[in-house]
Amino acid sequence: MFLSRRRIILVGVIAAIAIIIILLPLILTITLPADLNKLSIKLSKVEAVPPDITNASQKAQLNVYFNVYNPIQQTLTTSGIEYQLFADGKSLGNGTLSYEDIPLNGRPQLYYNSNSTLKSSFLLTSSNANTPILKRMLSNPEAAKQIKWSVEGVAQIESGFSSSPKKFSTQL
Repeated sequence: MFLSRRRIILVGVIAAIAIIIILLPLILTITLPADLNKLSIKLSKVEAVPPDITNASQKAQLNVYFNVYNPIQQTLTTSGIEYQLFADGKSLGNGTLSYEDIPLNGRPQLYYNSNSTLKSSFLLTSSNANTPILKRMLSNPEAAKQIKWSVEGVAQIESGFSSSPKKFSTQL
């Protein structure tokens, strides 16, 4: 007998696995919400970190706070945000807030209809473009509130088994 019971079961299992492998990309894209553009990422504040007087080699540092609002009826998370920070229209450089090495359950949760605040440390480097801003920040940490801050970037938003980039641009 060519088609024994064992062979029929074996062919059925192989066919089921092949169908799952073929449809896996479709299954993964279904888990990511279609209305991901409703998610908003805004710059909530930028503050100067007071320099440590015991460490002479410490660079000037800013704390950049992002407010992420999730109106989608699904809990999301992020693996990171890559952004470019501007002060009074001049670029201060690129920053990265990364959670890639943290397990999924330890990353910031973006719950339905709620705000989440994410904090990123941004090191200021001295260059011709940002020297006046750097001097103003070092002389008076409260000067950060008087500067027009803006950010452009991409956040990696994740849901279940899939992820998608979300571009954003915001100013304070």
